[in-house]
Amino acid sequence: MASATSVGDDDRRHALTKRRQAILDFHAAYVERHGYPPTYREIGDAVGLKSTSAVAYQLKILEEIGCLTRTARRPRTAVARPSGDQGTPRRSGKPRSAHASANSPDMVSVPLFERIAAGTPVMANREPEDVMQLPREQVGYGDLFAVKVMGDSMVNASIFDGDIVVVRSQNDARNGDIVAALIEEEATVKTFHIMNDHVWLLPQNPMREPIPGDHCRIMGKVVATIHKI
Repeated sequence: MASATSVGDDDRRHALTKRRQAILDFHAAYVERHGYPPTYREIGDAVGLKSTSAVAYQLKILEEIGCLTRTARRPRTAVARPSGDQGTPRRSGKPRSAHASANSPDMVSVPLFERIAAGTPVMANREPEDVMQLPREQVGYGDLFAVKVMGDSMVNASIFDGDIVVVRSQNDARNGDIVAALIEEEATVKTFHIMNDHVWLLPQNPMREPIPGDHCRIMGKVVATIHKI
């Protein structure tokens, strides 16, 4: 009669299918090359899964059987610069190790806030919820902070509900910049656009309406998006 350990080992082997092993191999290679984990979409493209929900299911199984772990309060994430952003130069040469120290010049500490309120800017909670260690080559320099995104108004810019945007504090913007802007007591992430001497905050979702922005205050420019997986 098989022991409990033998049954567990057999179940584990059965759960680790070829596709799940391919996910693990791709995940490890990606982290080694880039220094941070891939997005759902990148994993799906690599292993032939067409939907992000299918990727999420496979990752959940891999976590349950102990092949992947999720650090407390720090979801596995991938960092992507907004399309068209030329403000952060990329380094050439050998990729940085995935085990770079938090004190490394290749990394930057960015405070993460739950939400934004009125101020200069003033966070609704002055104490950050967390501090994220992010690759300098992806977020660049300046006074940076990160804020969680709510809603679907920027989906065509690959910013989704539940994502985190990294913002470089500044009070001006150019046409086409994705910005965090304050309108009275509410903050929003939209595309900045000036037309006929008026400011508009444009969604990247045809189901959402543009917002008049003549009286808004620019809090900063979005320099990176962190996709939670």
